[in-house]
Amino acid sequence: MLTKTPSPRLREAQNLRAEARLVMSAGVILLCIGFPLALALSALALGPHGPPPLVPMLVGGPFVLAGWAACSYAANRFEKARDVEGAPPAPRPPPLAG
Repeated sequence: MLTKTPSPRLREAQNLRAEARLVMSAGVILLCIGFPLALALSALALGPHGPPPLVPMLVGGPFVLAGWAACSYAANRFEKARDVEGAPPAPRPPPLAG
């Protein structure tokens, strides 16, 4: 039985999507660590004998920043995979009236 091998463009798009899913998962995990950590430390910093106010930003901030960067990178990889396949771009929402 002969199996049809995917074209190189399709294979590249699949690889880009797989990479993006992995990076997106790592980003979500980092965000799930960073946000609760920053919120808990912020609550402690509001107390009378808590840590200084910069501690929540210094401890939780790198996790949030790394998670955001990973998710942003993954979104770019998903876009590149769509471009490689030749699919039309996603529609943009209309601008807000104001």
